Amino acid sequence: MADPQSVAVRCITLIIGMVLIGAALGCDGAAADPDAPLETYLERDVLFVDPGDVRRYMDAGNDDVVFVDNRNSFAFQQERIAGARLIPTERMARSVGSLPLNQWIVLYCT
Repeated sequence: MADPQSVAVRCITLIIGMVLIGAALGCDGAAADPDAPLETYLERDVLFVDPGDVRRYMDAGNDDVVFVDNRNSFAFQQERIAGARLIPTERMARSVGSLPLNQWIVLYCT
């Protein structure tokens, strides 16, 4: 398995997602319109961050970060950030309730 920091720096578009989690949970129960345009990440206020910023944040002693790997299980087994949870994108909507509400959620993929 690769060094977790090199994986974080190499790959990886990170999305910090307390807002994403809130958006996923904030459904009002209305039926989805399949012809409606999809919201962009900017419209949903999802924050993209540089992996170096996450590293500096954690190096400063902050441990309130949960890494969520959105890739498939094969890629996850090959290399991943140490301690990351595997939640492939297609399972995210039904797994969002298992994520903590009091920590930064950092989603990544390649």
